[in-house]
Amino acid sequence: MVRRACESTRSFAAKLRLACLLGALSALAALSACKKPQRHGPLLTPLKAQSWLVELKVPGFGSAALAVPLGASTPRPIVIALHGVADRPEWACATLRAIAGPEPFVLCPRGLQRTEFAAPAERYTFGTADDTALELRAALVELKRRFGQHVAPGPVVFVGFEIGADHAAAIARQEPAFFSRLLLIEPSLSSWPSSQSSLFGARGGQRVLFAVGPAHRAELEEQAVLTGRGGAEARAVFLGDAPPSLGPSSRGLLAKHWRWLSAAARKSPTLDNLAGNALPAGGPVVGRPAP
Repeated sequence: MVRRACESTRSFAAKLRLACLLGALSALAALSACKKPQRHGPLLTPLKAQSWLVELKVPGFGSAALAVPLGASTPRPIVIALHGVADRPEWACATLRAIAGPEPFVLCPRGLQRTEFAAPAERYTFGTADDTALELRAALVELKRRFGQHVAPGPVVFVGFEIGADHAAAIARQEPAFFSRLLLIEPSLSSWPSSQSSLFGARGGQRVLFAVGPAHRAELEEQAVLTGRGGAEARAVFLGDAPPSLGPSSRGLLAKHWRWLSAAARKSPTLDNLAGNALPAGGPVVGRPAP
């Protein structure tokens, strides 16, 4: 009888512990449910398109290439990519999609056709930085009009290769608070002078990634240091001893720095502000002339 009583007592204690454990788990589940972040508004209809790369008609300019985040049900950020001096916007979009991943829209203005390249091997360059800024503004308006709520407000990541890097630097000089994140791949030395290094951060610029080849490595690495001293974060990544290209090796290196470059930005002007209003007057545009 004593043994049974003890067993009964132990059994009761075990059941009590189990009940307490289940109660604690229930309370924890309820607390987690209370802490679960509330969704602001309904999800968007998943974004659909005929392909991951579409043509975006831009009134008054050639059609831009646009890499779309297929299936997106939340607003997505914008990456702008300006191609090189004898290049194609479709190639720029494919390159940045490989670097940035599937999340953002990647907008690639077309620029001006080079007459020495015949169909179907057309190549393109850019005119002046001011002309490129006008084309870019028109393309942003069309992107917002076509994809509406799928386009996230706020600043963009602005990327340029060679002449595209020169123009990206010049346009960012006019509106650094909006073009606050820059990837400049083999820019000319004159496109990012010491004055811009010291003023970019003070005027709202946030991060600059210089991707450099052997020709001007030391000088551009020094500009990254000066840009950091001016208040913006800056890095330089060396793409190797060969003339810079955007092949697999370069894309891999740049992808490693992309999370740092594109991380959530401080509050900046919205896309609507930039698309609908004139850029403030900037300094003289300096860059390699289009051939």
